[in-house]
Amino acid sequence: MRLVGHGPKKILLFPGLLGTRDAFDEMLRYADLDAFQYAVVEYRGYGHARSDIGLLTLREAVIDAVRLVEYLGWARVAVGGHSLGALVAQMLAVALPNRVNAIVSIAGLSANGASTDPERMAFMQSLACSRERREALVRAGTAGRYAEAVAWDAIDGRALASYALDASRTDIHEEVRKLDTPVLVLIGEHDPNCTEAIARATTLRWYRHAMLEVLRGAGHYPTFETPAATLSAIEHFVAFPEESIEQSKRESSAGQA
Repeated sequence: MRLVGHGPKKILLFPGLLGTRDAFDEMLRYADLDAFQYAVVEYRGYGHARSDIGLLTLREAVIDAVRLVEYLGWARVAVGGHSLGALVAQMLAVALPNRVNAIVSIAGLSANGASTDPERMAFMQSLACSRERREALVRAGTAGRYAEAVAWDAIDGRALASYALDASRTDIHEEVRKLDTPVLVLIGEHDPNCTEAIARATTLRWYRHAMLEVLRGAGHYPTFETPAATLSAIEHFVAFPEESIEQSKRESSAGQA
């Protein structure tokens, strides 16, 4: 776990499948540390928790997060996650509906989980032992606009494969329909998979209070492609969730008029 800042508004962040506790470092350089405090989760099998044994499932990650929130003494918390981490964040919101006051999905999986297409699942499992395929995944997610990606050697392949498989078996979209929690969906304009159309057909339909923002210049990794814009969107939403959603509705109505 990485703890950043000392502000009264608390935000718990979950990395994506290829992210350790430093996944948000570039973005957090722009954080208002007097207004916000961030805790970045590290999954079992990853980084400093690489040797931690366990079931290596998303539900276990949620249980660990509940314990972390209790340890930190956070009575109210916003949760956010990148890609797979957004699914874990939503699972935590379901588990703690009276304590989670906002959800932020950053190029995130919707509440019905990852693809169950056999070819896609086989490719995701192959990431466990292939540096080249991990790099290929990132290149595809950024529309091939950058140089070679780093390798994430701090991630245990067995843990990665287990979380990827569990994401394809997880569907909580009926549970999130019951939440009143405000949700911000951040989509990179160049993201080939987590697209605006998919977000509108899933997350924005299932949540009662949700808004979407497209991050110009970003693909699937806004936290390091457009870190300042991503961080600004998160902090404004967490500070004023209801106002942000109402303003989004007004702008949408004006655009349709």
